[in-house]
Amino acid sequence: MIETKRLFLEKILWVSILVLFCLVGGCNTRKTTSPVEPTVYLMKDYFPLNDGDEWIWEVAVVKDSTPEPFVDGDVSLGEFFVDMNDNGVYDYGDYWDATMDLNNNGAYDGPDAFWTPGIPYWDRNDNGEFDYPNGKWDEGEYFVDLDGSGAWNWIPDFHRGHLKAEIDSTISWSPDGSIISSRRSGFLQSDGDSVDHYAQDGFSNDSLGLRWHWRTGYWFDWEVTDLFDHGPILIAKSETKVGDVVVCADTSYYEDQIDHIWSWTSVFETVEDVSVPAGDFPDCLKFRTVASGWKGNMARYNGTSYQWYAKDVGLVKLEGPKAGEYWKLESAIISGQSHP
Repeated sequence: MIETKRLFLEKILWVSILVLFCLVGGCNTRKTTSPVEPTVYLMKDYFPLNDGDEWIWEVAVVKDSTPEPFVDGDVSLGEFFVDMNDNGVYDYGDYWDATMDLNNNGAYDGPDAFWTPGIPYWDRNDNGEFDYPNGKWDEGEYFVDLDGSGAWNWIPDFHRGHLKAEIDSTISWSPDGSIISSRRSGFLQSDGDSVDHYAQDGFSNDSLGLRWHWRTGYWFDWEVTDLFDHGPILIAKSETKVGDVVVCADTSYYEDQIDHIWSWTSVFETVEDVSVPAGDFPDCLKFRTVASGWKGNMARYNGTSYQWYAKDVGLVKLEGPKAGEYWKLESAIISGQSHP
């Protein structure tokens, strides 16, 4: 009897311990943990601006675009006639009279004559009216599908080569106190030294973020910069993390009327490893840029592009904004260190 009582008391003790454990630790509750803070990256480490820094990229950029050939406008079929010599054209000896004068102008109007109402025509887009040539391709007009896409396009004329950029000793100051470094870039010619189609850009990278202040020069045509009027563009915050979005926008006016609106949106999408001719670069910052409304030598940036920045190196890869455009880093000298 005493033994039975002892066992009963032990059972109560163990149940009490179990209940206490559930109350304190929670039988079916999850262990709480502190939220993981997102990694913060210092942009100054990913876009160096040291005097003498140098980059060479393998590039493919659109130099120009040409439209696929097309037939502009509907086609006049001309008035009917009796082809006496069966040569397919209206000429001496063929029969035509007033009953065939469909537009009542007293003269024969052939396919090459200016179309007027009454003359039969090929209505390419089936809209029930004659469409005169307007200098652009319209739905239904015949075109030569050079790229096999099944749709009428402008065919890009690519310039493929090697683009070299270097930071020189020229610096200036922005009104807010940032030091603006000058970066000169140009396409290397066959001798590997001289450059063609150059440009000069001004960047700052400090507590106000990575900013693009100005752009001068030319690539394929001399064009006035649009950045002087609207800059600087904020490319990235000084301390940035995945998911950060920065938006720059402005409006131009002409005679008190809106001329155009430009915008530049930069999104820090993710961190990725990148392999390019210059080597393998881990944990690169990947940004997506959406630009619109730019004119002059900034117009080439309109559209969506992607950039990858490597720590202590800078831009190692770029894609877009036009299909097929890219930059891939071939070599770099940053703070005296060579890559590869």
